[in-house]
Amino acid sequence: MSVPSHLSVARRRNPIQERGERRVAALLDSAAAVIAKSGYEAATMSEIAGRAGASIGSLYQFFPNKESLAEELRAEYCRELQLRWEPLKRDVQNLNLRELVDHLINIMVGFYEDHPAFLRLLDAPISPGRFSARLRFREQLTDLFTQRKPRMPRQKAHRLAVVTQQIMRALRVVYAESKPAERPYFVQEFKTLLLCYFRARTKAPALEGRGLK
Repeated sequence: MSVPSHLSVARRRNPIQERGERRVAALLDSAAAVIAKSGYEAATMSEIAGRAGASIGSLYQFFPNKESLAEELRAEYCRELQLRWEPLKRDVQNLNLRELVDHLINIMVGFYEDHPAFLRLLDAPISPGRFSARLRFREQLTDLFTQRKPRMPRQKAHRLAVVTQQIMRALRVVYAESKPAERPYFVQEFKTLLLCYFRARTKAPALEGRGLK
């Protein structure tokens, strides 16, 4: 999928020394804290640099704009999310549908709680990395479904992954917009939604002839 040129993001300079790596990590930590507190739109490069104890020039040395910071944060979060999903590959064949749903959504909710900036990045511009991360997550879900049911056609597993991913994206939006006291109720609603979907798609042979197989 091509990305419009006006959505492209300047890529950060790669640090070539260990000191540079530590500085980039500190800047990203600072950006996450500021964005989690103030939101993406309100966060400023000056505030991010100040929180990291760095000069604004040092920040711009590695991240030429706020969009590049958001892109790198997203990349870091996607890498961590992929690691959190990995243990499911080992256990998925032993999980019933309700347990699978609990694991899928609990992983996401736990990640939201550990990384509040992830929710606030909903307001950040779309970047090329966001599309590729979405595709990797979809493939990871597809692999998970085929591993749980080896006889499931890859095409059907892919469709399950697409719909599951969209449900997860909706959960992220609702979770971000809800008050903390309301979030557990919405989480349970989304678990019910995903469980009903899985049950309908895994035990509805009468629907197979109507293009839903």
